[in-house]
Amino acid sequence: MSFKILLNSDTIHNSITSTSRTPFNQLLPMAHEIKNVALAQASGSLGSHILPALVKAGRFNVTILTRKVTDNVPSGTAVKVVDYESASDLVSALKGQDALVDATSVPDPSLAIRLMDAAVSAGVYRIVPSEFSSDPTNSKGRSLPPFQGKAKALEYVQELADTGKITWTAISNHAFLDWGLRMSFLGVDLQNKNIEYLKPGTTIIPMTTLESVGTAVANALIKAENTKNRICYICSTQKTQKDLAELSKQALGEEGWKSKDVDTEDAFNKAMAKLQAGQADMQVIGDIIRFSISTPGYIDRLEKTDNDLLGVKIMSDEEVKELIREIAREKTIS
Repeated sequence: MSFKILLNSDTIHNSITSTSRTPFNQLLPMAHEIKNVALAQASGSLGSHILPALVKAGRFNVTILTRKVTDNVPSGTAVKVVDYESASDLVSALKGQDALVDATSVPDPSLAIRLMDAAVSAGVYRIVPSEFSSDPTNSKGRSLPPFQGKAKALEYVQELADTGKITWTAISNHAFLDWGLRMSFLGVDLQNKNIEYLKPGTTIIPMTTLESVGTAVANALIKAENTKNRICYICSTQKTQKDLAELSKQALGEEGWKSKDVDTEDAFNKAMAKLQAGQADMQVIGDIIRFSISTPGYIDRLEKTDNDLLGVKIMSDEEVKELIREIAREKTIS
């Protein structure tokens, strides 16, 4: 048996106005405005691009969490020296903050989880976890050792959000385009004109510049209701590694290049063997990641993005080539 209560508009109006006299629009939930933002690890490759984006937005009071005093900060930015191993220290530093952006990059998820717990204890509304990688919903890619810590941290913050303790926004930017070119991580050495073709190499890789990631973070906090408790996907371009190599040749001239094929599966198997033997280093981690970005199933083309929402622009081939030339000039000067 079901019961229905039928009220006409006059009854509803009289009920509201005769009891509380509260305007009807004030009964609706208010959007949470984020003003005070703490940034953990502002000096790293990523944090150093997130910081200026937050400042440039002109909407935030930014506080940097750092292990030691530094003078190299934008005007108007506060600095708090913290012990990242101390939960009480972190809670104290996060008091009064509306949001925490975690730009630390540590494979062990314990630091990320400690920051999340501190944010909850301090009453922080939104956390942007240290995600900043490939698609968190891709189970094959997520199963690889370099991403397992991120998976645990994201799962943890989702559990916190499910119980109403905090809200979160994760940024999935896949490969870092400019960092990957500067470090020759994507198989293209601009300084020495060497190309290592990552076989099979037919996978389309979403790639994002560090500056665009910073822009996305700032806009995710400005548009907090649109980005609440979800993953936001961004990219500056989507290319195969071979496409990126060809653009590099066009940008710097076709002459003088050397190339070789690299069997990424073989490199992956050797890297996993070393990892299991306790011989982890940057080469091992790099070989695993390069396998993941060059092998179908571990990374996928983005059919939809949050670029428009977060102010991230797709780069034309000419813009990618100009970036390549810019990085090559930097290497020549250095």
